[in-house]
Amino acid sequence: MKIFSTVFVAFYLLIFAQSGQAQTTNKPSVGLNHIALYVFNLDKSAAFYRDVIQLDTIAEPFHDGKHNWFKIGEHSQLHLIEGAAATTLHDKNTHICFSVPSITIFLQRLKETNIGYENWGGQQNTVTTRPDGVHQIYLKDPEGFWVEINDDKF
Repeated sequence: MKIFSTVFVAFYLLIFAQSGQAQTTNKPSVGLNHIALYVFNLDKSAAFYRDVIQLDTIAEPFHDGKHNWFKIGEHSQLHLIEGAAATTLHDKNTHICFSVPSITIFLQRLKETNIGYENWGGQQNTVTTRPDGVHQIYLKDPEGFWVEINDDKF
């Protein structure tokens, strides 16, 4: 009887442990839905993300002239919302990042539109090369939000 009880307890613990693992590995995945930026001048900000960053505009449900939405991934969006009292300064550590196929082509667009950029250290018109070989630059949108552009493979 003692052997049966020991085997039963071991079997129960094994089944319980496996069911606990199944629960942790079957957690629903979390995905980025959207990033919202509260802006002072919606037209300037929308033009920047549309024309410089080259995000595609998508329909937004409010139709109130205070929102612009952009597609930033298969299931992710950037929402610009007008209503901020003023543009403000932001720390570079708080930034959004977009990956492009070619940093060289993107830099040409910046040059054509006379938009400055810098590396992580703040050196103007300089590209940072990370230890993993990814090239990155930083620039500010019209509201002062920092935007990183890199050539990481997505």
